[in-house]
Amino acid sequence: MRDYFKLALMVAVYVCLLAFSICSLATPSGASDYVSNHIRIPAVHNAPPKVGTWFKTPTVIVCEHAPITKVQINSATAFWESLGYRFYTTQYKYDPLNKCLSTAPEGYILIHLVSSNIKMDETALAQTHFFVDNDTGEIDWAVIYMRDDIRKTVLEHELGHALGFLHYNMVNHLMNEKWTMGGWDQEGLANKRR
Repeated sequence: MRDYFKLALMVAVYVCLLAFSICSLATPSGASDYVSNHIRIPAVHNAPPKVGTWFKTPTVIVCEHAPITKVQINSATAFWESLGYRFYTTQYKYDPLNKCLSTAPEGYILIHLVSSNIKMDETALAQTHFFVDNDTGEIDWAVIYMRDDIRKTVLEHELGHALGFLHYNMVNHLMNEKWTMGGWDQEGLANKRR
């Protein structure tokens, strides 16, 4: 009888530990959030939803206090270029037109250190704001706010938002909403307008 009791106790402990592990994986360490003027699209997709496209090739500016190195931004833009996207140029902490001071920098993707005036969830690692012309589907501008804690895939993920992609909650996908569940999967991200 004692052996059955021990076995039942071990099974119960195992089930509890398994449930705790699954819940721990699902606890958000959010990769990001996005703020935009478009209506959210239902999450039933077989590819990451895309709400807009750049008609003009954007310039990327890493603003003065952004916690991004030149190597990180070059790697992130090269990643998207390998998928068929283009950037006019990437300016690293060089902003002669003062675009980093603009709240709506048309034709630009700006990268900033998050500041206290930006409302961001405590678990979010970054946040992207972008504007899409609802009549044409053109992305006019994007601003990425990064925390100091730069993790792998976060900058690439945020550039994905700046290019018009929303979250896609497939495990290991770059555009997964939860950083802990994301990865480098690129399914559905290739530029069809190459």
